[in-house]
Amino acid sequence: MLLIATNKEDLTSDYLILRLEEQKIPFYRINTEDYLEKYDIDIKVNNGNDYAIIYDSNGREVNSDTIRGVYIRQPVMPKTNAKINSSHASFAIRESIETLRSLWRIIDESLWLNHPKYLLAANNKIEQLSIASELGFLIPPTLVSTREATILNFIKTNYNDVIAKSVKHGFYVKEDKVQIAFTKKVNSDFCQNIETYSKIPMIYQRRIDKLYDIRVTIVGKHIYSAAIHSQQYKESEIDWRAGDVEKGIELDYSVIQLPQNIENLCFSITRKFGLNYSAIDLIYTPDLKYYFLEMNSNGQWAWLEEKLRFPIRDSIIDYYGELS
Repeated sequence: MLLIATNKEDLTSDYLILRLEEQKIPFYRINTEDYLEKYDIDIKVNNGNDYAIIYDSNGREVNSDTIRGVYIRQPVMPKTNAKINSSHASFAIRESIETLRSLWRIIDESLWLNHPKYLLAANNKIEQLSIASELGFLIPPTLVSTREATILNFIKTNYNDVIAKSVKHGFYVKEDKVQIAFTKKVNSDFCQNIETYSKIPMIYQRRIDKLYDIRVTIVGKHIYSAAIHSQQYKESEIDWRAGDVEKGIELDYSVIQLPQNIENLCFSITRKFGLNYSAIDLIYTPDLKYYFLEMNSNGQWAWLEEKLRFPIRDSIIDYYGELS
């Protein structure tokens, strides 16, 4: 049985499940926000005989010994059980999160496409850039700072051609809605109001001219490379998502074949972080060079399968078949 740990809103997991149902592959889905509301967990540790049992509100029981693979994608915090006193809510949520983490650790590490501990370790953008450079990738000159003088000097040193983006991830909440913090080009207004913009740490990088963006998806031994033709529109030149997501522009995509050395580097950085799946963002430049930007250890892939017919979900399913 394949265990899928996700949340109720994750369309990528829905997309994978459609294929599992088509192929009549047994699976069990838990949405992490429903813990304590729709299912309970027993974890038993006893002289090496360690296992867990999931009990859901439909009367089903799933023993961890029956799980032959685990796919985790975008788990979210459990909600507070209605029976718990509001004064104990934050404590209950912390304990619930730690119990879910304990469940992940009870299940054999080898059964995961990406184990959560490696997902967590792989998500630091600065470490990614450092390791990418060590492995042989080209990377843009990069700075993280809140010091006005340091930032302004970096901008000047890089010919006033610099972009700024978030240190962790590009999402924030505004008026109860999740917003994307797109990568932006640093302009004169930014420099003139540096005391305002520099209050929060950001990543600053020299802007790299590009022919197009590249999304590389790795699943086990398979690699799928897509060109995102972001330079067709002004709105998507800096951050292709700004044109695609914010403006609703239908960007063109195409299947590309990366040079063998670049493919090897993509596999190397994925393995370096202990991962079997990764989504890597590259840039291809007018002087025919490839630059590494960042790696998402749990990035979306369904839209690429839809646009380019990449068999990504079949590769995910096949990966678990290889474990049997």
